[in-house]
Amino acid sequence: MAEQAVKSRKVMSLIACEAGRDRAAFRERFLNHHAQLVLLHCPRIRRYVVDLVDVKARLVFRGKTRPAHREVDPPPFDVVTEMWFDSFEDFKDPARLYATPAGEELIRDDLAEMGARCYHYLVSPVVQWDRVAPAPLGQRTPGVKSMFISRRYENLDVKAAEKAWREHRIAAEKYHCYATRYVQNGVIAALTPDAPVWHGCAELFYPTLEDLEQRFVGGTEEGEVEIAKDAARFVADSYPLFTSEYVLRA
Repeated sequence: MAEQAVKSRKVMSLIACEAGRDRAAFRERFLNHHAQLVLLHCPRIRRYVVDLVDVKARLVFRGKTRPAHREVDPPPFDVVTEMWFDSFEDFKDPARLYATPAGEELIRDDLAEMGARCYHYLVSPVVQWDRVAPAPLGQRTPGVKSMFISRRYENLDVKAAEKAWREHRIAAEKYHCYATRYVQNGVIAALTPDAPVWHGCAELFYPTLEDLEQRFVGGTEEGEVEIAKDAARFVADSYPLFTSEYVLRA
C-alpha cells in the first residue's frame, strides 16, 4: 500500500542498540517482540513499517565520478521505524499514543532492556513513484529498501533545498530507473533533544540486491555523473542504510 495523503503525519525513528550488544539479535527481537508490543498498545498508529538494517550492499560505480554519498560500515543504526498518525498529537501526547499507562511502561521498559537508543523525527513524505507490490502484513517486502540519510548545505535555506530536491526527480526518474519506489522524506523537526541532525531521507527501493548494487543509477557512467552533479546542488552529506522492509499495519 502506498503512503496516502490522509495519513499526513509521519514520524520516522532511527534506532541503535548499545555498543557491545548482538546487533542481529537486537533486530530480531525488535521485529518479533517489541514491534508486536507497539501494535498491541498503540492503536492510534494508522500505518506501521519496520525497516531492519540487515542488508550488506556495495554500490558499483564504473567511472571516476565521486558519488553523492559516503558508505558507513558498520551502519550507525540497526532499525528504522515509520509511523503514520491522523494527528501529530497522537504521537506527541503519551495519553493518546498508548492505550494505557501500563502499556506505555511496558514498551519503555522493553526498549531499556534491549539497550535501544531512539531518535524521533517528524517528517513530510513525498511519494515520487511507487510500483512495489505489497507483501502480506508482517512478511518481508521482496527487494531491498535503501534509505539515504542526508544533510543540506548550511548556507542553503530550507525553501531552496526543498525546491532543488523536488527538481531532482527529473534526474532520478531517468537514472534511478531500476528503482520501483522513490520517496522523499523531509525533516520538519527533530523530536528527541539529542537527535543527530539531518534534513532528509530518500527511500529508493530495488527489486533485487543485484539491481541495487549493479544498477543503482542505471548501470551507466552517465548516470553516475548526472546524479552526482544534480545532488551536489543541495546535498552536503549523505550515507545509506540498506534495509529489509516489513509492513506491520497498513
